[in-house]
Amino acid sequence: MNVFHKNTLILEENDIIHLIKDKITLENFLKKLFTVMENGFEKFAKRQIINPPRHEFYFSNGSVETMSAADNEYFGCKIVNTHKENPSQFGLPTIIANGILIDGKTGYPLMIAGSTLLTALRTGVASAIATKHLAKKEFSRLGIIGNGVQSIPHLHAISLVREPENVFIYDTDYSASLSFKKSASNLFKNMNIEILSNSKEVCDNSDVLVTATCKHKNTTPIVYNEWIKDGCHINAVGGDSPDKIELEKPLMERSKVIVDFCDQAVYEGESQQLHKSKIYADLSEIITGQKKGREHKDEITIFDSVGFAMEDLQVYKLIYELAINENIGNQLNISSIPQNSKNIYQSFFDI
Repeated sequence: MNVFHKNTLILEENDIIHLIKDKITLENFLKKLFTVMENGFEKFAKRQIINPPRHEFYFSNGSVETMSAADNEYFGCKIVNTHKENPSQFGLPTIIANGILIDGKTGYPLMIAGSTLLTALRTGVASAIATKHLAKKEFSRLGIIGNGVQSIPHLHAISLVREPENVFIYDTDYSASLSFKKSASNLFKNMNIEILSNSKEVCDNSDVLVTATCKHKNTTPIVYNEWIKDGCHINAVGGDSPDKIELEKPLMERSKVIVDFCDQAVYEGESQQLHKSKIYADLSEIITGQKKGREHKDEITIFDSVGFAMEDLQVYKLIYELAINENIGNQLNISSIPQNSKNIYQSFFDI
């Protein structure tokens, strides 16, 4: 006898855009996401969320990662690619992601969602949470090196913590910086945004720095130790695979390093340059008070953000609830339920 009746919610990326833009507003969605993400870090610290390291495999032109996490109610899994040539060759984002939210009690798929936008937003929010707990209470200058997809969400999310008066940006692609400046100026009318000519100039002018480049493996760092002033906080986002780093090793050794997820960071983050014993804490330990964050105004703090599946699980639960409440998306019977749950031949083929 069938007692389980539930469809799967299909959320196209356009559905998510409509939900955020027209029903929730982008500002309110980021605030909601900030709250559920911070709560996710707390649950992770208490071992209420299970999160194995992601698995990455490589193609000739890019890489694909599978990322999964679960709490006591839901299981989430995301498949995300990185293909650096997508913007120039195909007009596609460098990162493309899709995910699934599953009922933890039954294993039934509750939602399948386009996740490229959600990945960018949750990554920016993670850096904003780190900035809240690690940066100096008063800062007015934000620097962003790498002005692609991640840059605007980082500025917007960090502005939830404190809106900087001045933003200094640089990208090897000048058109990306121009696009960033246009959107940021529309978003923040009174913010001074300057395009600088190199990474060093951005570092020289930053109290808080975001590095969000899509650099190649086995290439030189983009930020050097001597460029960073005492008291700076750095959200290092672009180093997300083995042999791919943005920050010079002496800078890592000089700083207090906090990771999002240690098991991944030591393998594919900036922290791959360090012995595990040199990592000060997980961000979850800072948020829950197990370890202190910034202890004096002159120390340099680095948030090594490789991105992990807890963040995706939290954003999936949020977007699922909002979409159901607003009646957004399509409900489909993706997984057929057999009349006889122990005999699919009898149920589906009349055998």
